[in-house]
Amino acid sequence: MHNYWLLDTLLGLTCLLVANQYWYLTRARFQSAALIIVAALISMALAALVGAYRYGIDPGVTDLHRALTQISGFVSFLLIGIALIWARLELPWGQDNRTPAYLVLVLLLAGAIGLAQSSWMSTQTVVDLFSTVGILLWLSVALLELIAPRRLKRDQALIIGAGALLVLINGLFIGTGASRLLGLARTNWFHLLLALSVFFLLWARPLFNLDRTVNE
Repeated sequence: MHNYWLLDTLLGLTCLLVANQYWYLTRARFQSAALIIVAALISMALAALVGAYRYGIDPGVTDLHRALTQISGFVSFLLIGIALIWARLELPWGQDNRTPAYLVLVLLLAGAIGLAQSSWMSTQTVVDLFSTVGILLWLSVALLELIAPRRLKRDQALIIGAGALLVLINGLFIGTGASRLLGLARTNWFHLLLALSVFFLLWARPLFNLDRTVNE
């Protein structure tokens, strides 16, 4: 047995843990940017936990799992990238309210669905495009903090950069499937590395604190 449900559960719980930490930040400055990360992680958590239910209890939710996975693929990584670059650049919109976050969420989801339904771009192409842009934004924030640090120490920037690289490795070399790599199904490796990359986002929280500098 591949025990897909176990790694799906791990991923879902990790997403909820990190989302909870960012939810506290929505009460402070950069409410919109922090809320965007919460939305991204909740989307990922729902897909993972429904996947755990599918593989561990009832395969009857397969269609729901696929739909949630597709939605998460559309928005999760791009939302994370947008939120990180938003906080890093200290953009003024949404520092004291959540309205810009709601606008970003609606526009992004509508754009993803519109592109996916178009005749000139497949659903998987849209997922790949949005995910790639999000991961590159994520990685660029780590590089910016390494080159010209504002709020992250060097080790924090390296950790969030490693998180982005893990997602890239997942997509380029691991993938999903039942074939095994070092004795573990590729799908399980995928979810394990994804959980680790999400966990690494905890080290990005200082970006959302306007009262903190890298020297503190």
